[in-house]
Amino acid sequence: MRIIKVVTDDANTYYDIVSRLKRTHLRFSSLSPGQVVDSAHDLVLTGKSEVPVFGGRVVAIEDLNKDPLIMEGQLLSRLLDSSRRNLLIGIDPGSRIGVVMFYGGRELGALTANLADEVVDLLVMVVNDVPHSSLSIKIGSGHPNSSLRLARLLRERLQPSDSIEIVDESGTSAGKRGTIGATRDERAAGRIAFRKGVQFIEPALPRRTPS
Repeated sequence: MRIIKVVTDDANTYYDIVSRLKRTHLRFSSLSPGQVVDSAHDLVLTGKSEVPVFGGRVVAIEDLNKDPLIMEGQLLSRLLDSSRRNLLIGIDPGSRIGVVMFYGGRELGALTANLADEVVDLLVMVVNDVPHSSLSIKIGSGHPNSSLRLARLLRERLQPSDSIEIVDESGTSAGKRGTIGATRDERAAGRIAFRKGVQFIEPALPRRTPS
């Protein structure tokens, strides 16, 4: 994968870029403004005022989402071929909701939440702000009421073409520990994401409009 190159003359901008990149899982290197940059192949990350200096692949830090998970997805979308920008989301419903997101075949982020609305709000933000060629959401069936509520809320706010499946989650809570630091719910969500399910089909409700 191409490497992100941080290039800026401004010390404050440099600190902002590097501190935000360190909150992601992305590899990057820093170059001084005098060093040669192959902006046709490298992804240059700089300040908005310095963008005109570079040609090719350049991104202004001001144009990226402040959330490190979404920012990582936005940068990955510039590094991946369009055919690989697949967004896959696994959800383990229940009193604690585990969520794992995969983008381009790699884990983008994971979280555990208590409220369905909180999960849906975040996922809709990710879907809206991270460019993707396809979207597939897999929801475990272990807690039917929670599963259906999540599916309905997501169906209401996503595009009709976006795939939402209900998955038999038997055995997803057992097995190896998995990713270090991941909660049990997140590990189950990761397994759910790669299981085949049944398409959730329900007449779409009127979409919410911002207040």
